[in-house]
Amino acid sequence: MNIEKIISAYYQKIYKLCLFYLSNDKQEAEELVQEIFIKVMKKLPGFKGEANLYTWIYRIGVNTLINYIKRKKIVEFISFENIANFKEAPGDTSEAAIDPAVKLEAEEIKEKEIEVLEHCIGLLSAREKTAFYLFHYDNLKQKEIAEIMKVSLSAVESLIHKAKKKIEKCAGGAAAHHVGRV
Repeated sequence: MNIEKIISAYYQKIYKLCLFYLSNDKQEAEELVQEIFIKVMKKLPGFKGEANLYTWIYRIGVNTLINYIKRKKIVEFISFENIANFKEAPGDTSEAAIDPAVKLEAEEIKEKEIEVLEHCIGLLSAREKTAFYLFHYDNLKQKEIAEIMKVSLSAVESLIHKAKKKIEKCAGGAAAHHVGRV
């Protein structure tokens, strides 16, 4: 397998994963992406094709990120500012699109909701964050997540359910509608 083709195919997904875990710190994410692909390159000769290549690379990425975070002892390292997409539809004639004051107020409310989400997701365990991210933001199937995390399908279901419940309880439903498929 050609490492250049692999990097080209999976760079953006791994970069996005790194940004998610590293509070959108672009420089730190770039460094981790490089570290992840160096590991992929070193381990590629041992890849037997038993798992999907995408799953295998994500497993390396998630494990690298979790180990990195443990080393730095970061407690809250999630940010949704670049994940959440709040662009208004073209030709929007709502009150918020017409009145700048209403639009500003709506944006301030959304920012507060995002802060609540950041806090709530920061309270999740590393395993819950991983399962939550892969399911809600990468739209992976639970079976794929189980392979990446090296856990059972029922464990993934439980992690996603626990994460969702914890976020809903913490956010009080106020900001939960901004989170993927929560």
